[in-house]
Amino acid sequence: MSSTRLIVIVCFLLVAASISGVAANRRYEKKFQVSPGGTLSVSTDAGSVRVTGTSSNEVSILVEMEGRQKDIDGFEIKAEQTSGGVEVKGNSHTSGWKIFRAYDMDAKFTISVPRNYSLRLGTSGGDVEVRDIQGSVEGKTSGGDVRVGTVEGKMDLHTSGGNIHVESAKGNVRAETSGGDVHVTSVTGDVEGETSGGNVTVADVDGKVRAETSGGNVTVKVRGGNKGVHAETSGGNVEIHIAKTCAADIDASTSGGDVECDLPVTVAGKIKDSSVKGTINGGGPLIYAHTSGGNVRIRPME
Repeated sequence: MSSTRLIVIVCFLLVAASISGVAANRRYEKKFQVSPGGTLSVSTDAGSVRVTGTSSNEVSILVEMEGRQKDIDGFEIKAEQTSGGVEVKGNSHTSGWKIFRAYDMDAKFTISVPRNYSLRLGTSGGDVEVRDIQGSVEGKTSGGDVRVGTVEGKMDLHTSGGNIHVESAKGNVRAETSGGDVHVTSVTGDVEGETSGGNVTVADVDGKVRAETSGGNVTVKVRGGNKGVHAETSGGNVEIHIAKTCAADIDASTSGGDVECDLPVTVAGKIKDSSVKGTINGGGPLIYAHTSGGNVRIRPME
């Protein structure tokens, strides 16, 4: 068979697959009466997940699906109450060879829970958003963004290809992405932010900070006393802002730029343009700042 004929056949199959479905939509709704202190678990093969805490003792689930009829028909949703809370699952059972199948469906999970509830959320293809929760939050997506706001509890957030935003939170935060930015602001608690290809910004934080990226910039702004900072990048700049009264040991260096500290430093050893080691205000928890290809700046908070 000639290559031209093979291409024509493949194109025909793809076109046939794309027009074989009819545009459609479907809604799934379910409600459970629950007690505060439980856990909502969501696992879905597709779609975005948005969860909001309320003053009600009810878990309300709405899933809105839109796309080709056969893809919607092949997407199964199950929601059930368990001894520990509520479990929601979305599974795709659409048949056909994946190489020839044009899967086309959008699902939006909109869920409300009691404010005092913990969350375990996972989706293979959309965004995860959480608001107004007093409990631990686990949020994972393979291809979207993660947004968390007004949460009191431990947060463990992961995405393989999007950005992570956390704001107005009380609790330790771990935020990791393979290809986007990490932005954490107004947090009381320890913060770990890591990305393989974007920027990390940790601002207005009262806690220990660890911020790392393989290819972007790192910015850290510490509120209150210094509890320790580790800021590192392989290809960008590092900028750290601390109060003038902060006590800290300083270990700052770069392999390809300059190091500047706008606070009085008692230097240990020789003074170099590419590194600073010493103490501020008599010494305290370590501030480690390193880049392989940019500049390092340590500045007082304005």
